[in-house]
Amino acid sequence: MNSELIQLKKLSLQATLLENLKLLQGIMPDIYNEFKSYTPSETGVIVDNDGNINLYNNQKSVYPFSPEKFADEQVAQFLNKPDVFRYHIGHQDDKNIVFKHAALLKSIYNVRKEETKNELLNPANEPRLDFVCMLGGGLGYQIKSLFEAKPVLNFFLFEPCKDTFFALLHCVELKPLFEHCSKQGGRFSIFVGGSSDAALNNISHFLFQQGHFNLSRMLFFTHYESKTINETIQRVKNIGHRLSAGWGFMEDEIIGMTHTLTNIDQGFPVLKSRKHFKSDLKDFPVFVCANGPSLDSAIEFLKENQNNIFIVSAGTALKALLANDIKPDIHVEMERAANVLDWVSVVTRTEELKYGLKDLRIFALNTVFNGVLSEFKSAYLLAKNNDAGGRLIRLFDEKGLYAYPEFSNPTASNTALSVAVELGFEDVYLVGMDFGYIDEAHHHSKHSIYYDDDFKHKELVKKIMRSDIEVKGNFRDTVFSTSIFDSSKGNIELLLSQELFVNAKNTADGAFIKSANPCSIESIKIKNKIEDKDKILEKQLRLSTSNKQLEPNRLNTNLGVINNSLKQILEEILSFTACEFNTREQLADAFTIQNRLLHQLKESKAGELIYWTVQGTFRYFQAYIMTNSYYYDCIEKRAEFINACINAFHQHVNDVYLEYMEFYNKPSHL
Repeated sequence: MNSELIQLKKLSLQATLLENLKLLQGIMPDIYNEFKSYTPSETGVIVDNDGNINLYNNQKSVYPFSPEKFADEQVAQFLNKPDVFRYHIGHQDDKNIVFKHAALLKSIYNVRKEETKNELLNPANEPRLDFVCMLGGGLGYQIKSLFEAKPVLNFFLFEPCKDTFFALLHCVELKPLFEHCSKQGGRFSIFVGGSSDAALNNISHFLFQQGHFNLSRMLFFTHYESKTINETIQRVKNIGHRLSAGWGFMEDEIIGMTHTLTNIDQGFPVLKSRKHFKSDLKDFPVFVCANGPSLDSAIEFLKENQNNIFIVSAGTALKALLANDIKPDIHVEMERAANVLDWVSVVTRTEELKYGLKDLRIFALNTVFNGVLSEFKSAYLLAKNNDAGGRLIRLFDEKGLYAYPEFSNPTASNTALSVAVELGFEDVYLVGMDFGYIDEAHHHSKHSIYYDDDFKHKELVKKIMRSDIEVKGNFRDTVFSTSIFDSSKGNIELLLSQELFVNAKNTADGAFIKSANPCSIESIKIKNKIEDKDKILEKQLRLSTSNKQLEPNRLNTNLGVINNSLKQILEEILSFTACEFNTREQLADAFTIQNRLLHQLKESKAGELIYWTVQGTFRYFQAYIMTNSYYYDCIEKRAEFINACINAFHQHVNDVYLEYMEFYNKPSHL
């Protein structure tokens, strides 16, 4: 190629860079600021000896032949056999189903299974690809080729190498690609640099913004392999289930709201934000005890040292501790259903216990059944942040008095650690927080309810405690885990990553927990004595809890006003699916609009409480209806299935709304 043509190509590359920077300045200013004066260090764009625009690294061209032809071939391979992450739900046996939402979700599954071959069809054969996540951008020609081959609604690009992304900015004009997605109501997003965990967090945020129904078939396009890209793929396979964890249902919110109002009416104080009190507990060690198998190996240590350490028990760990004459200073519960009383009251049915519930304090999320709290000597509340009842407290907390920890669920372990941290403990030991097991037969402490002869849920627990996930071990290479354990562990890690003042040690022979140093229980030596720790804790709880601003009459009156608009808002959101659908794409477009309306609610003070009441139900049903629609290869049968599901969902929302209006301010019946 003559020098004149080479010069023209170089000028074209520079012009494309300037156009892309201009675009990014307006819509992605952080990326613009990173690359407006960027100088690559190892990788760059060149015009190679064959006249092709190529990527140059380690003193050679990266693409063996024309990058554009390479892109076309790679896109063809991707469309023929894409790497797919799909959303799924594990269903209960019919006899164990209590809630309406669980029954309807299972009926959706049953109908689809009966009407289809139950085979995973190639989602790339769909008329439109709703969500493609590309790992590695290279020069970007494959993005252009993909968009020419198929309409793409939502596109997420992760390019771990900044040099390579800077090269991409020279080669492919981004504006048409952005417009390709936005004109369909979708989004084109870019994440550059960072770790595999950061990439996964960005994907999670993307789904939150665009609608979690896009999880139904999430396509991964790997343009090139690298350590970070391979780690990202592995992270998605290992913990992708966390992307759909803990949305909640309207039925949950009804229960949570009734319990919150009742607990406030009873005058139970709420834990305050740390900025509103001085903690005298920061110099004392606290042992947060969950009910994992390794709790058994810590029993002797806890028993011998209990007078000189603070002990917090989480959920079903309570019986295991009391059966060994270990009295927790604080017990913690987080489940909202009234039947949690059955699990707590096992203590009262256990003979020859030195301590009973009336000897203990309890901290509970605001959603916990009043009947549980009243069984204890004293009770305190922790506001649950992502919950309608917790948001009700926050709505009336005009002075910002209370604590709203981000990661207080999905298990009692999360709540217990949140309580300990919010009370100001800095020297924290995690005990029995295995989040997994070595042996399926030993999935919890052998002293707990799970191994009682009369425990009635043994078969259900056996089904749940399958060895379907392997995670890095704390003291061994790997341990078995479950999706709920792994989600709980993930939130423990997120909490500890934010609370840098906490010195956490993990004593469990279970899953490895980031930011918690492995520490065998045998290696711990308690040197200092605590004089009258009960008196110290009582004083601290008086200082760190309050029920000011939470007058029951005021809450009920204002909640009634908010609920008057609930019907109107639900009707508006449902209006976008109150039609006949002929295609899956039409359904996805309607779900996209509904998701935007939910976000508008979340951003308004008046609508935020309604958002937390309804959002989980919409997310679950949108994702599951969309997931099952992909199994239909006959367009007409698919349309029939979609419309039947939508009609059933509308009826479900109406039924749950009527139930909410009848029961939200009454004691729970579940």
